[in-house]
Order: sequence, then structure tokens, then C-alpha cells
Amino acid sequence: MRILYLTHRFPPDHFRGTEVYTWQLAREMQSRGHEVLVVALREPAAPAPLATVRDEYAGVKVERICKRLRPDDFEGYFFDPDMDRVFVDILEDFSPELIHATYFLGGLSLGMSLEAARQKKLLVTITDYSSLCPRGQMLDRNLTMCYGPREGVKCLYCLFDKSWLFQNPKLDQWAREYLPTWLGNFREIPELNLIKKRDRAIAGVLHSAQAVIFAHPLTLLTFNRNQIKVHHPQLLDYGIDYTPFREHRKIPSDHLRIGYLGQILPHKGLHTLVEALAGIPEQDEFELKIYGSLADPAEKSYFDSLGLDRIKRQAWLGTFDLSLMNKVLEALDLLVVPSIWPENCPLAPKYALLTGTRLLISDAQGILVKAEGEGIDFFPIGNADRLREKIHNLIQTGAWQARLEPSAGLVVRIQDHAARLEKLYRGEE
Repeated sequence: MRILYLTHRFPPDHFRGTEVYTWQLAREMQSRGHEVLVVALREPAAPAPLATVRDEYAGVKVERICKRLRPDDFEGYFFDPDMDRVFVDILEDFSPELIHATYFLGGLSLGMSLEAARQKKLLVTITDYSSLCPRGQMLDRNLTMCYGPREGVKCLYCLFDKSWLFQNPKLDQWAREYLPTWLGNFREIPELNLIKKRDRAIAGVLHSAQAVIFAHPLTLLTFNRNQIKVHHPQLLDYGIDYTPFREHRKIPSDHLRIGYLGQILPHKGLHTLVEALAGIPEQDEFELKIYGSLADPAEKSYFDSLGLDRIKRQAWLGTFDLSLMNKVLEALDLLVVPSIWPENCPLAPKYALLTGTRLLISDAQGILVKAEGEGIDFFPIGNADRLREKIHNLIQTGAWQARLEPSAGLVVRIQDHAARLEKLYRGEE
């Protein structure tokens, strides 16, 4: 079978969850005899005409559409006729039997996915909430939980800092939350029209797809609550390649090594972890290792605001190739996942489960499908005091030194994941 995977970014440019999952899936499908091409966005360092570059990453062929994004150009961020035409040329050249979009937003033109649904068999995997929330995390600009866009009227404030019906901010906030959305039809709001144009295109993609796949039941429930019509919804947790972690051995240490792996942005909650650790008296008894990118100005600004100098032993260690994940975890005793948004099965906790690395995670929903087992503990979302107590207790009791057996049964094997997808590809489920 000729399979085209469509995603927003791809290694070695980016190593976040969606990119890593897409790469492992594409590689596994190749090993099963399928011909695979990944189509992804590459953002050049300087403005340049739209172009494509064909290369390979770890044996997987990649067609990169090169475009410099302008986040201030909302319509251009989601709609680009030139990118649509380039995609049509790629489809004609590769002639896939099906297209599996692991991400179809985030700088990719929505016209590409609409064209994919028109021409080919299309499947979509939902890897965050961008189909519902243009910010992607169901958090508003004040980092408060949002339960739905209400036909875009709540997005109007988050994206453009625009009022909907009233100039008084508190009154307009109340109106966005409770008044009937049809009241907005009496005002011409260009920004709201753009949001609705985006939402109509997304609805067309999701309704036209042969199947829409959700990794966590919470994500599917959130779509249902917002009355997003999805054709043939499927629940399937992300698969992980166990092979690199089979010989995992912890490097001995005389102090607790605490790790953070992920985006360095507010929704991931690193500030909660820093605040917790800064208040622990025994500063010599632990160290903090932070892995993540600071390439984006927003990431650097957030990182600089954390006050890391309050922690005696800490280091930012940047990003790393996925092939080094086992080595990174060999030098960690505790992985903290302090997210403040409703996650969608992040991969880092799965690697911890496969390596017997202790997990301390916020009780934000969506982090794990199955959350039972030795070495897994929770703290209230955003509560630095409770997180501090948990870590302090590990230090005082020395419990972190006890060896944990890997919890492989809580993580789906990439082979099993791919076998289930093959049935969906063939229309057998």
C-alpha cells in the first residue's frame, strides 16, 4: 500500500510528540512492506518563495514544503492556495492509496486536507485540540480552562483581543460565555468571520475522513461535548517502539535527579515545578534537568521568567535526537509532568513507564490512558505546594532509590498500533 503521512513538522527539524509518533509509525509501516512518504512543513530562517525539498530522515522519505509563516496573518496561516497546488502536485507524483493526517493544521493549508479527502481515502489522528481551539490546548489567553469555542465568539478574545458585543471587558466576557451566539449576526466582525471560515473547513475535513482517531477518551469526549461531528471515530493510544529501552539501566547517583521533557511554554507547567523545587531546603539533595527548545522567542521569554537561579543545581540541556531518549532516562530518577492543560497522551510518560522511571504528574486529565502502577504519583494541577511535598518526601525517605520494574503493559507496542491501523486503512473496522 502507498501511504502518505501529512503532518505539520518532522525530524530533524522538530522532535515533539506528534513528529516522533509520525516518524515511528511511518518507519513501522515501511517495515511491514508499505511504501511511505511523509509530507511536512519546514519553516526557513528567512522569507523565501514557496518551495519543496525532498530528503530522508532515518530511512523515511520526506517531502518538505518550505514556507515562512506569519502568525499575525491568521487567514494565511490556515489557507494558502499556492500550498494547495504544491500538494496536488505531490499527490500526482506519489499517487498514494490513502492519506493519514497526524496533523493538518499549524501552518499547513486546510485546503490540502480538503483536497486529500476529495481525491483519496483520508484518515485523521487528533494529536491536540487545535481542531476545536486555535491555541491548541483549550486554555484561554489567561491560561484558564476553556470548555469550548462557542462558534468562535470566545476565540475572538483569545486570538485578537477583540470584544464581541460589549466594550466593557467583564460584561463582554459574560456575554461570550452565556448569551446566544446568534446575537453576533447583527454585527460585522471580520476576525470572527475568519474564525468561522477556519472552523467550517475543519468540519469538512473531519466529516469527510474515513476515520478520525483519538488517543485518549477525554479528547473524544471533548469533541462530542462541543458537537463536533466526526465520521467513524476510533480510540487508539499511540504506539511506542520498545526496542531502545530493553537494556535500560539507571546510572547510580547519590542525589535525586529530576527531569522535565517537553515544550518550554506555560501550558506545560514548568513554572509549577520550578516553584516547588525552589522551596525545598535540601538543595544539595537533588538536581533539575530541563530538556526542551528555546528557539522560539516565546519559549525563551517564558524560560527567562522562571527564576531558575533559585534552584542550586539545575541545567537546561536543550533538545536531543529520539535515539538518545534511553540514555537521557538512564540519568533520571524522577520525571515530572506538571501540565496545566488537558493533555492528549504525551509520549514522555510512556518512555518513563518503559524504563522504570518514577512519574510524578499533575492530575490534569489526558496524560495517561491507564494510570495505575508502582512509581506513578499525582499532585493537584498547578499546586506547587503539593508537588513540593511529594518531592520532599521522596528525598527524606530515600524512596527514589528503590528500583522499579518497567510497566510495559501500560504502553501500546508500535507493532500492535500499526496492525490496528492497517485494518482501518483497509476499511475492516
